[in-house]
Amino acid sequence: MKENQGIISSAEKTLELLELLSQGSGKLSVSGIARQMNIHVSSADRYLLTMQSMGFVDKDPNTGLFQLNEKIITLADRVSLSHPLTVRYLDTMHTLAYRYNTTTHIMAFYDHQTITLHKDLQTRNMAFNNAFFDPTRYFYCSGPGKLLLSTFSSDELDDYLAHTRIILFTKNTLSSPAAIREEIARIRQRGYSVHDEEWLPGNLTVSFPLRVDGKIRGAMSLMCDIERKEEMLSEQTIRDIQNMVREPADI
Repeated sequence: MKENQGIISSAEKTLELLELLSQGSGKLSVSGIARQMNIHVSSADRYLLTMQSMGFVDKDPNTGLFQLNEKIITLADRVSLSHPLTVRYLDTMHTLAYRYNTTTHIMAFYDHQTITLHKDLQTRNMAFNNAFFDPTRYFYCSGPGKLLLSTFSSDELDDYLAHTRIILFTKNTLSSPAAIREEIARIRQRGYSVHDEEWLPGNLTVSFPLRVDGKIRGAMSLMCDIERKEEMLSEQTIRDIQNMVREPADI
């Protein structure tokens, strides 16, 4: 039936297998894959052999387990390089990092998640640079995360808050759903978000929306020491950065 709707079942299953192998430890047996995909073992074996012949999957000769290899990363790199945010804002990211002596990142928003596309590590503080990529960080206490939340509809924000456990990482962490909602309203009004030691003491991050065809598709985030708060949040600095991250009219 799906094929009659224009969907090729084998292609759908291949992509399902790709997603499955990217989760958890990324090492699965043929029988385990068959069970999770609800297909026969012989079918799972054929899918794996096809992906192996295409160079995307390796089989461990000792355990017999299958896993994705570096070829899938090369595809991700190509997507990153051709991504609209890269085309529009990569040069701007490097310019901002140098001009303000900050660690600067381009984050893409996809499926209610943030994805780091590019980074320029000007800040000579490895704790800041490494912490920025900590997968345990929650959106409600992150500069780009709060900016992402500001793009959610009312129902999406309600669902996020209903399923998020609020943890107080520092004295500045937003401590309740009401406080998070108030902060989201402020972000929508002023047009940028700020991480003010809410998750990482000593750190200030200012995140600005990046648009493609008028729609917010990601964030430009500038990270520095909290001692520079007054400078980075000055009206002049904010206005200058906002002007630099406007969507180019000629692309």
